[in-house]
Amino acid sequence: MYLTKLTSRYFVFIFLFLQLHCNTLINIFSDPFYVHEYHLENGLSVYLSVNEKEPVVKTSILVDAGSADDPEDATGLAHYLEHLMFKGTSQIGTTDFTKEKVFLDQIEDLYEKYRQTTSATERKNIYAKIDELSLKAAKYVIPNEFSRIHSLLGIFDSNAFTSNDRTYYVATVPSNQVKNFLHLEWERFRDPVFRTFHTELESVFEERNLRVADPKAQLFKRYDEIMFSSHPYGEKIPIGTDEHLKNPSIKKIKTFYNEHYLPNKMAICMSGSFDPSEVLEEIKKTFGTMPSHSKPIELKIPEHKPQESSHQIIINSPRKTYLFGIKFPKQSPQLLADAHTIALLLANGYNGLLDESLYYSQKANSVSVTITEWKDYVLLNIWVEPNKNLSLSEARSIILSAFQKIESSEVSEEMFQAIKTNQRLDLIKKKDNNEFRLNEMSEAFLSKWSYDDLQKKFQSANILKLEDLSGFVKDFVNQNIVSIETVTGNSSFPYITKPPISKLEFSSEEESIFKRQFSIEPSHSISPEFASFDQIDSKNYPNGNQIIYQKNKENSLFKFKMIIEKGAWISPYLGISIEYWKHLGTDLYTASALSTKFYLLGSTVSIQTRGETLEITMEGEDKQFIPSFRLLEHSIKSVASSKEVWENLLGSYLQNLELQNKEESELDAALNEYAIFGHNSLRFFQANSNELKQFKSSDAIDILGDLLKYKSKITYYGNLDFDTLEKTVFREYITLSTTKDPSVLSKKQFRNSKETNFFVLTRNRPHVELNYFSSVFMPSPTKSAYFYIYNALYAGLSSPFFMRMREQTGNAYAANVYMSEPAFPKEPILWFANLACQADKLLSCLTDAQASLESPNISKIRFEEAKISAIHAASTIRKTNVYLIDEYNRSLRLALEKDSDQLMFESLSEIQWQDFIDFTKSIKSAGSFQIALIGDPKKFNRQSLSSKGKVEELQASKILGR
Repeated sequence: MYLTKLTSRYFVFIFLFLQLHCNTLINIFSDPFYVHEYHLENGLSVYLSVNEKEPVVKTSILVDAGSADDPEDATGLAHYLEHLMFKGTSQIGTTDFTKEKVFLDQIEDLYEKYRQTTSATERKNIYAKIDELSLKAAKYVIPNEFSRIHSLLGIFDSNAFTSNDRTYYVATVPSNQVKNFLHLEWERFRDPVFRTFHTELESVFEERNLRVADPKAQLFKRYDEIMFSSHPYGEKIPIGTDEHLKNPSIKKIKTFYNEHYLPNKMAICMSGSFDPSEVLEEIKKTFGTMPSHSKPIELKIPEHKPQESSHQIIINSPRKTYLFGIKFPKQSPQLLADAHTIALLLANGYNGLLDESLYYSQKANSVSVTITEWKDYVLLNIWVEPNKNLSLSEARSIILSAFQKIESSEVSEEMFQAIKTNQRLDLIKKKDNNEFRLNEMSEAFLSKWSYDDLQKKFQSANILKLEDLSGFVKDFVNQNIVSIETVTGNSSFPYITKPPISKLEFSSEEESIFKRQFSIEPSHSISPEFASFDQIDSKNYPNGNQIIYQKNKENSLFKFKMIIEKGAWISPYLGISIEYWKHLGTDLYTASALSTKFYLLGSTVSIQTRGETLEITMEGEDKQFIPSFRLLEHSIKSVASSKEVWENLLGSYLQNLELQNKEESELDAALNEYAIFGHNSLRFFQANSNELKQFKSSDAIDILGDLLKYKSKITYYGNLDFDTLEKTVFREYITLSTTKDPSVLSKKQFRNSKETNFFVLTRNRPHVELNYFSSVFMPSPTKSAYFYIYNALYAGLSSPFFMRMREQTGNAYAANVYMSEPAFPKEPILWFANLACQADKLLSCLTDAQASLESPNISKIRFEEAKISAIHAASTIRKTNVYLIDEYNRSLRLALEKDSDQLMFESLSEIQWQDFIDFTKSIKSAGSFQIALIGDPKKFNRQSLSSKGKVEELQASKILGR
């Protein structure tokens, strides 16, 4: 039996089954994407959205429980359980679970005894016994086998995340492996085994130590505590309290799993290429058999109360931030849609009320508004990076004034319509994005919204009127703004001291019986579709300029770029000149009026450097391309200088430069660049503070005025024809008598050292950050298929490097390896490894990393797995009827006539195990690692470095440049 219901243009079929009921089709504006929504008999929710754009499926297995659900005496459980869900099952990751379980049970009991014991001596003895039993249990463990099977299926981006109100497990799956994926995930969720517990605990300790020193983590932790005082979201953070981390309980983790990993608290969300009826049947056969709980535990949410307060948050950053938070209950989809519209009215980067009153007035270096969704609350966050003369109270007054304008509808209808136009264009860009669909389905599940509710969220943007927003301000803004100011504080942090553990020696067997018997056969064949450059029209002109054209067959939008190769080397003052342009008007428009015109046209504009390349970019609705392009030309050619704007900009720019040079992330970047290039990088080309003080605004105007005179690749993706572009729109640039060529200006040069060097920067950190770089100059081009297999082997949790550095010892929280191909023929291969290593284990880290990188023991089984994974993943490449100009330009730079991915795929199957081993040896012999190391020498032995390579101690001033 089924019922049909007629909607505006589509039929909605609601199938009534014994085990499920289904709603179909979620409209988003006038461009819908479909969602098949099912609720199985055991309570499991299923959301399936078909998107045939590429042969992959984005998946999320969502659990309606997060750190807020942690027990009061054991916080951090939800997060730790998420880690342990990758450890395998009674069949996956073990050679003999019956024998392994004997030791696992003893370990579980000992942890209970450990957490009840207060004597330091007794605790030490208990942990030594845990360590001893863990060594015995490890002999039966096949590490990371679950992730290896994932990789074999061609799955990538496999990960998991825990927040205050949810836990979700994500993956991107080839469309012909969905059935196998579901059966593998079912094994994981029905029968998890929490093995290698104490080394994973080491990693969680290290994750906590990393967070406590991270300014952003410090800010968000305190922000949540303030916005959700006397609320589980503010009282319990995902990482847990230090005391609870030091006293973990496997029994309580199992209890949490049994209470919350239930079908009536879970959803499976998928978006991509699949048959929903077939997928549903597989879900019913697997997750549909999970036993349900009649009354699952529900989080008790306190009643919403307005809060008006002011706070200071101490963080380890010299940069001041003002943050204004408005919390309101997630009552309805319409309310959420109102909040998104208000956010754009406040700040959209072009003509928002705060853009005008804070940014263009130069009272703030930046202003933005974001929205954070929880399952029952929403936060509207207003971020302001103030100039030194703007106080917190003044910023708050300006924000209140903006809200008052919205409340009294003192916003022009033209501006309001521009907001709605840009919302519509943004939706056109996102609606075929699987990640976007997945997020919408996840939020619908967590919010317990019906089919009709979710429709209203998107339809309301069409029917919303400006006066409708007045109620939102009255109900949720007035007397409900929390004002926060960050203050630079002491960088001394309490770090968790970790008990000593031994290095685990795992089973020599590389496969379980389950893995050998598990099917990785695809349900159907998938063939990659590579870029066909026949879709590209390209023409070179005598002055060196080039037009690259592709007709847009996807939608009504355009993408435009003027690409100036090596354009970042045009001037040491290019950066400040671009910032000046952002604040300037022309002979016809003020800066604010100019930005407003772009926004009214629905066009986004930017001038920015990407590495050595300078790009002038614009995107928007194709029918507005020509007026948008003419406005872009005008904004550059007719830019009007302003003494007041320049003086204010120079002061804030110098202040920002000073602050930036003190930030930990900037020091990381500077040290890494120094390890790769020495002083031969853009960093040392850019003007320093003293030089900037001597620079004149008129010189900046000259730099801007010359930008359109440089040799450029002028690219267009849209619906105008080539002749119109060539003869009318771009005519000026192809008829220039000459152009300036900045390619000869580049001074970038890679280090080419044959010995290992350590570049050491002293910072007070709980860990040591190690980044390995090897610039490998090969005598002849290497087939890119080798890189593809190498990166498949070392990707994610299945990586041998990750296993050695984290699973065996817990030495490092992060452990990643990657090889990148050259962007230009004369550039080297860049071999990169990253480690966030425990400072007290630096020597062990260095020794293990060196052995893993320089003498990898890559078995034939692991090679074949990586090769199969690479073939499965590469088979999902789909480059037809999509934007190809960047691919075309990439091939031009490498002097290739074909899509480089096609060349890679054509040689993948040819590579054999010994070929690959020879490749890794050739890479090792062709270069040595240059190692950037940041840490506190008080926490590690410096002598341990000199035994591994040459050591250069550095001061920040030597690596920062500018």
